Amino acid sequence: MIEIPPIMAIILPLFGAFLTPIVAFVSWRFGVRRQVCGWFAVAIIVATFAIVASMIPAVLGEKILVYEFGRSPPLGINLVVDGLSLFMALMIAGIGSLVAIYSITHMQHHTRLDLYYTLLLLIITGMMGVVVTGDIFNLYVFLEITCISAYVLVAFERRWESIEAGIKYMIIGSLGTSFILLGITLTYGTAGSLNIADLMGKFAAVTSGAEPVPLVMVLIPALFVAGFCVKAAIVPFHAWLADAHPAAPSPISALLSGVVVSIGMYGILRVVYMMLGALTIGPILAVLGLVSVLVGVLMAFGQHDFKRMLAYHTISQQGYVLLGVGMGTAIGIQGALFHMLNISIIQALNFMCAGAVLYRAKTRNFDELGGLRKSMPVTAILFLVGAFSISGTPLFNAYASKSAIYAASASQPLYLAIAILADVLTMIFFLRAFRLVFLGTRPRHLLSVKEAPMRMLFPMCILAVLCIVLGVLPRLGFNIVGTAQEAVTNPSNYVGRVLGGV
Repeated sequence: MIEIPPIMAIILPLFGAFLTPIVAFVSWRFGVRRQVCGWFAVAIIVATFAIVASMIPAVLGEKILVYEFGRSPPLGINLVVDGLSLFMALMIAGIGSLVAIYSITHMQHHTRLDLYYTLLLLIITGMMGVVVTGDIFNLYVFLEITCISAYVLVAFERRWESIEAGIKYMIIGSLGTSFILLGITLTYGTAGSLNIADLMGKFAAVTSGAEPVPLVMVLIPALFVAGFCVKAAIVPFHAWLADAHPAAPSPISALLSGVVVSIGMYGILRVVYMMLGALTIGPILAVLGLVSVLVGVLMAFGQHDFKRMLAYHTISQQGYVLLGVGMGTAIGIQGALFHMLNISIIQALNFMCAGAVLYRAKTRNFDELGGLRKSMPVTAILFLVGAFSISGTPLFNAYASKSAIYAASASQPLYLAIAILADVLTMIFFLRAFRLVFLGTRPRHLLSVKEAPMRMLFPMCILAVLCIVLGVLPRLGFNIVGTAQEAVTNPSNYVGRVLGGV
């Protein structure tokens, strides 16, 4: 079997991004349909998914893929695919493919589709680079590519609301990346290296010694935690998300909640836990996660904007992931990774349902909606699947991942009580949203509303099926994240494979 180098997962979407304007020009020149750019982007992202999937046998065979440029690590630049990288890359390419398919119809009436699909491919490029790089500075570079693309996509519709949200996202996001860059600077000044595997060994020697831990070893994790919590929309670093999601095009909202915020959580796992070995700050992360769980779900109460309500639930669900990570146990990490996967599926589905309603009804205000179950029955059923899934109902996917997080939190009864209370409130608020949108009397201005087009329903149905399959067969989900959990809890394999015994 021929192994495809990990760099191809970066080069292909990057190459596609630069080709998209040319494809748009050629299609315009020859009068081809406007959807050509969209299908081109779909082909590129699906091919990227195939490249990542081709690495599964090697990684499952306990072989970490390393691709070197120039000198060998720790001096050269290298890409590394372990269980955690593979898990994240599959999630990015999978959700990205469905978002691209959904975009073809949802975005067809917008202008500058070449710019939209260029940015969509660039954000995929950036996220792929973040999760496969073995160099902490390049992680920062790819994170900036991701964020800059996201800022522009949030403001893509060029309305005052979207421009304001994009600028707010840019300011707060830039603050987060500044924290990360400062952490990288102190890391290099302290350890004299940027290679993640090399830094794992050096920081392990410092933190395991009998000497008091230097003050810089407290400051470095604090900077990284603050920076990555901004990217993951963890309270109190969450303010950008509630404005960005309603203002962004619905496919981008699905991508933001589906995978972009998970990049911040990946940074916490890779840099704070694996590289720095900062397990002692687990209780701080658990408290931050718990605060996010509660604040996010309470802020969702009384919202009149469909997408804003969903945005606050993204904050809440990210809190569950951080709670599991903060507990620091194997079952906590496994539950957190599984919940990260589940939330990427569920929130992508929920935002696509909201986008379908917006596409047909031309409003996302609960006060102007109602009675759409008869005219949009498929969308109504799919949203109900998302509602049951996100609230941890048995036989739906989040039930298993939340149960693992609850099991990890069993030693802290207060944590457990707050997490369960937030789950109950989540169910109440989602059923309220379902009632306001799909039940009751249909307003006069919605009498002509029809079901969403098939190209929008197709990715929504795929996501709904995944919610049910992973709920009915939870062991499948735990097997999917098992290799990633092993990578997080046993980073010595990563060090040995990358450095080759150095």
